[in-house]
Amino acid sequence: MKTFLADFKLVHRRSLAFAASLPIIAAIPLVAEFIQHVIEMRVGMYDGIDGAVLAERHPDRLLSGFAKTIALGLPAYFLIRWLHSGGDSRFAARFERPAAALFALVIALQALLSWLGLFVWTEGPMAIGFFVFYLLFMPLVVRFVVAAPLGRFISPAQSIRSMLPRAFYAILFSLAAMLPLMALHYALGISAIFVGSETVKWAMLAFDSLVTAWLALVIIASQYVIALRPGPIVDEPRAVAA
Repeated sequence: MKTFLADFKLVHRRSLAFAASLPIIAAIPLVAEFIQHVIEMRVGMYDGIDGAVLAERHPDRLLSGFAKTIALGLPAYFLIRWLHSGGDSRFAARFERPAAALFALVIALQALLSWLGLFVWTEGPMAIGFFVFYLLFMPLVVRFVVAAPLGRFISPAQSIRSMLPRAFYAILFSLAAMLPLMALHYALGISAIFVGSETVKWAMLAFDSLVTAWLALVIIASQYVIALRPGPIVDEPRAVAA
């Protein structure tokens, strides 16, 4: 339990430290989330319950959501390198050909899974099954995800083999780490539907964009912490301050 709580505190604290170190990178999810809110407001998502139901599957909202999921993953290249280097911003921001090429594979996988969830398996048992699969699959392929920005290829199959003995911790921690911010994110979005004032709606959605940006960083930092449990990926990482 002590390790769990220490990791929980670390991913939240270090994600904020990264945002302070490289604010432009950290703002990518914020901008993507706010753009989606602008589109949602335009299609009537926050005009009440009926508007929310009608706008839920609106093509513009789905496409912006797809773009947003890609944007949420982009800071991973920089944050993983930043964590691995002990907070070296210059190393984190440096593009290296092997690392960038491998990271493109990670983004491609995330884009494929997002597309399937948004446009293919959207209803019934398949939608539920795919959602459960995603929650179980991503914590097991974290070594593939984390190795890529560091310039090393670890296949998803290799990652799964390494993570399976630690699957319970990986899945539980990945869910627990994002739960507080995820709950706040949904609470803000749902509450905005029932608020009458346009000004208050925009204020809530702007704050939600900040929450979502932090949530994206916490998820990435959680992946890094989980991925190192079986052992180092490239070499011994520098100490990451708590």
